[in-house]
Amino acid sequence: MNPAIPEQSRDQVSQGAGQERKEAKPRTADEVRLISKVIRHVIPLAVLGLFVSFIDRTNISVAGPDMEHAIGLTPETFGLASGLFFIAYLIFEIPSNLALKKYGAKVWIARIMVSWGLVCVATALVKTPTSLYVMRLLLGLAESGFYPGVLFYLGLFVPARELTKAYALYQLGIPISLALGSVLTAAILLLDGFLGVAGWQWVFILEGGLAVVVGVICYFVMASQPESAKWLSKQEASQLSELIKRDRKTDDDRNAHGLKAVSSVLRNKQVWYYSIVYTFMMMGFYSVTYWLPQIIKHKFALTNVQSGILSSIPWLTATIALFAVSTYVSRRGHRAAVLTIVLLTCAIGMLASSLSSNATIAFVGLCLGACIQAAVPLLYSFPSQHFPGAKGAVALALVNSVGQIGGFLGPYILGILRGATGADTTGLLLLGSSFLIAALMSTGLTKQLRKSPSYVAGIE
Repeated sequence: MNPAIPEQSRDQVSQGAGQERKEAKPRTADEVRLISKVIRHVIPLAVLGLFVSFIDRTNISVAGPDMEHAIGLTPETFGLASGLFFIAYLIFEIPSNLALKKYGAKVWIARIMVSWGLVCVATALVKTPTSLYVMRLLLGLAESGFYPGVLFYLGLFVPARELTKAYALYQLGIPISLALGSVLTAAILLLDGFLGVAGWQWVFILEGGLAVVVGVICYFVMASQPESAKWLSKQEASQLSELIKRDRKTDDDRNAHGLKAVSSVLRNKQVWYYSIVYTFMMMGFYSVTYWLPQIIKHKFALTNVQSGILSSIPWLTATIALFAVSTYVSRRGHRAAVLTIVLLTCAIGMLASSLSSNATIAFVGLCLGACIQAAVPLLYSFPSQHFPGAKGAVALALVNSVGQIGGFLGPYILGILRGATGADTTGLLLLGSSFLIAALMSTGLTKQLRKSPSYVAGIE
C-alpha cells in the first residue's frame, strides 16, 4: 500500500491453494527515482485543486457572521446551509466518479472545478437563507466527485506501497487551505463596500473565480494516465505500470467496469465498514471546520476578522500533525494503530474544549480536534488498497459520499444545539464522542483489509 512498509519487507503472499506465492519486492534505486519523479509531477496540482476546493466549500464559516444581518442567518439556518452542501455531494458522488473513469481525469476534474467556481461566484447574489440553501446544494452537486476522483487519479500514477505518502501530501491541501483560507477570507472581508459590493460577496466572487482559473489550468496540464503523460518517457511509463501491477493483484478486476463495478462494491461488506468509520470522523471534522471561527469569536470576544485570522492556528497545527504522522507511518508502518491514536487524540481535544471554562485550554482542545486531518489519508489508504481498478474508483467515491452524511449531521446538530442552549458545550461533547467511536472501529481495519482478494501480505 504505502511507504509505511519497510522496503526490506519480504512477506509472502498467498494467491490461493496450489498457486504460486509472491513477495512484496524491495524497491530498486531506479524505481525510487521514478516514483519520486511521479510524485513531484502529480501532487502539486492536486494539492492546489484541493486547496481551492476547501476554501470554496468552507468560506461560509468566516463570511457567515457578516451574512447574518444581510440575509437573516441564525445559528440553525447557518448550520443547515453548511450541511446541505453534503446532501447533493453524497447523491452525485458515485455517478461523477464513473464519469471520470469514462471521460478521463483531465476533462472531468477540470469540468468539476469550473462548475463549482461558477456556483461559488453566483452565491454572492443570495438574498435569503432559502436562496443560500439552493446555492449550497448546487455547490455540492458541482463539486461531487472531485476529492475521490483525485484519489483515484493518484492511484493511476502511484504504486500501492507509496499511496499513503501520496495521499498525505495531497491531504496537506486541506489544513493549508483552512489555515490560509481563513486569513485570506478575513482579508477579503475588508473589501466591504468596495465598488458598492459587501465584503462577504467579494469572498464568493474572488474565491469562486480562483476555482475557474485552476480548473482551466488542470485541463491543459493534467494527464489522464501514465501513457499520456508528456513528462514520462515510454520506458518510464511502462516501468511505472509494472510497479503498480506488482503491488496489487488485479486479475479479479479485468471485467469490472461501470455498473458491474458499482454492484460488486456495494455488495462488499468491508467497504461499508470503511464508510462508517469515515462518517464518524467527518461528523467531528466538519463541525470544527464550519463552526471554528464562531466558537473562537464567542470564547475570546473577537471581531469577525480577528476570529478568522485566529482560526488559522488549529489548521496550522493540523498541517504539522499530518506531516509528522505520514512521515512516521512511511518509516515504521502500523497505519491502523497510528490512526487509532490520532482519533483518540482528537476525541480528547474536543472533550477538553467542551468541558473547560478556560478559553486557552478550550482553544488547545480545538487544535487537537483539528488534527483529524492526519487521520484521513490513513483511512483512505485502506479502501484504495482493498479495491483495484474501476472498483477502486467506486469504493473511494462510496466511502467519501457516505462520509458526507457526517459532514451534514455534524454542523447541523451543532447549530441546533447552539440555538437551543446558547452555548457549544453539548454539541462539542457529542462530536467528541464521534471521534471516540471512529477510534474504536479503526482497530478492525487491518482485519477488513486482509479479506481483500487484492491483498498483498506485508503491505498494510
